[in-house]
Amino acid sequence: MPLEECEPILELCFRCSRCKWVCDWDVKNAEFSYICPSLKKFLFDAYSAQGRMDIARALLRGELDYSNKLLEIIYACTLCGGCEVTCRRNQAKMEPLKVLHELRFKCVSDGKGPLEQHKKFAENVERYHNPYGEPHEARFKWLPQEAKEVEGSEMGLFIGCTIPYRLPNVANATVNILKKLNIKFKVLGDEEYCCGGVLYRVGLASQARELMEHNLKKIEESGLKKLLFVCPGCYETFKSIYPKLGGKLNFEVQHMVEFLSSLSENKRIKFKELSEIVTYHDPCHLGRLAGIYDQPRKILNAIPRLKLVEMDRKMDNSWCCGAGAGVKAAFNDFALWSAKERLEEAKTTGSKLLLTACPFCELNFKDSSEHGKNYPEIKDIVELVDDLMTT
Repeated sequence: MPLEECEPILELCFRCSRCKWVCDWDVKNAEFSYICPSLKKFLFDAYSAQGRMDIARALLRGELDYSNKLLEIIYACTLCGGCEVTCRRNQAKMEPLKVLHELRFKCVSDGKGPLEQHKKFAENVERYHNPYGEPHEARFKWLPQEAKEVEGSEMGLFIGCTIPYRLPNVANATVNILKKLNIKFKVLGDEEYCCGGVLYRVGLASQARELMEHNLKKIEESGLKKLLFVCPGCYETFKSIYPKLGGKLNFEVQHMVEFLSSLSENKRIKFKELSEIVTYHDPCHLGRLAGIYDQPRKILNAIPRLKLVEMDRKMDNSWCCGAGAGVKAAFNDFALWSAKERLEEAKTTGSKLLLTACPFCELNFKDSSEHGKNYPEIKDIVELVDDLMTT
């Protein structure tokens, strides 16, 4: 849907400011009452969904010209979906996320976007098939050779870019769990390319479509019936973005926390005790954008003696880590600021361990924690399961 076709959505906005705050009845204190990171950071209405809707309307009507500052405002948004959750409690037909995406597509089609930092990782994806510019052949160097040569399995593991190149410990934990459960799986190996989600989110839809076509073709050729994800960004890209780009998935997609939660409920996984207070951060791609809230909590509640203490902002009111949609690349200070706010919120729970289920969240939290003291240890829930499972 081009931005021009979003006019009816824009007209529904009556500037109630719901997009800026956690829902009234869920607010525990003023410090953690915001839901929009960019508004709280920059403190101008233009940085809220409400403000960006005004920008979209003004661009369509020719009342506003592009400038570097305007592009900064448009792209200093993680597309976390917090605004959509709160906005729809007033206006059920509102789709601010659709407008925010289309606004970026318009920037690209008008030759104004994305930002230079985004163009750099787009070049890396084209050349190396990952945004980090790492050698493509190193994507699966952490995986034992025998695991690369599994035949006959109809379940595949899509590992993504961030985990193998930046958090191989999460990749190893995933494989360890599958081995302990005697579950066979296949990988695409050199045929796995970046999912393209990050390109789509900065407005480069055509490049994302090319990656989609490659990945779907290779998955179809492999004969896989089910694809398992550890990265929520990749998972949400396959589940939600690929269909928007015209892709048809002839296989089931499942995130690792869904998979593990089901096995835990069926008593296929048992855990050692952990006498610890922990808290859990809902990743935006897994929570608000995919609706997966209960499964990670079921896993944690199945661990004997573990005590889960929730942060004030949780589930659909969760605070974004600050890294998504190209923000980490273009506005690192903003990303670290947002992560620090979440770490401060985690501290209030008394937890020694902050768990998440997203590699990008984990990386940004760890980057930010280097600048503070007494923050909880940060870990992927998959790593905790690997550490504690007894079967």
